[in-house]
Amino acid sequence: MEYSPQYEQHIIPEIRNGNEEAYQSVYYHYYESLCNYAMSFIRNREKAEDIVQEVFLKLWIKRASLKTGGSLKPYLYKMTYNEFVNTFRKDNRYQEELDIFKVGALSSVIQESEEAWQYSLKRMKDAIDNLPPRCKEIFLMHKRDGLKQKEIAESLCISVKTVENQVAKALKSLREKLVAETFQVFFFVRNIFKKI
Repeated sequence: MEYSPQYEQHIIPEIRNGNEEAYQSVYYHYYESLCNYAMSFIRNREKAEDIVQEVFLKLWIKRASLKTGGSLKPYLYKMTYNEFVNTFRKDNRYQEELDIFKVGALSSVIQESEEAWQYSLKRMKDAIDNLPPRCKEIFLMHKRDGLKQKEIAESLCISVKTVENQVAKALKSLREKLVAETFQVFFFVRNIFKKI
């Protein structure tokens, strides 16, 4: 009997019941066209045939779930596409090389950013050390020790306004010396991570 939509509707229940002859007729009818379809993605005949073989193996394994009354063509083409995607994910050597490159690039960025960070910390420490003594003392009590301005004022027997002024003076001095450089480092690191 010639392969036709009517014939296909007749043999789907046969395949569901495990009829190998019916299954083979579907295989011979669709094999070449599915290989050509797979080749439109993968451009390699051998890999395309592997994909189609896998499709027909899955068709046989899942034969009990086949719906009667429809056509196998859209089902087989969808299976072929899905199998190509799965194969591409598993076998994509370019992706593996890209992953290796990303790990290497990330390691170097972390190392470079750590060095840059250490340099910035040293610059920050030097800038704080160069503050006027009283200004430095108040700034460290506030930022390092976490004391509130009122607590600092009471501890040093000065006004809260003086504490506010000294903290503002320290921040302004540090900003002028360090902020531009620090932002450049963070901007560089952030952009590198975006690209990876």
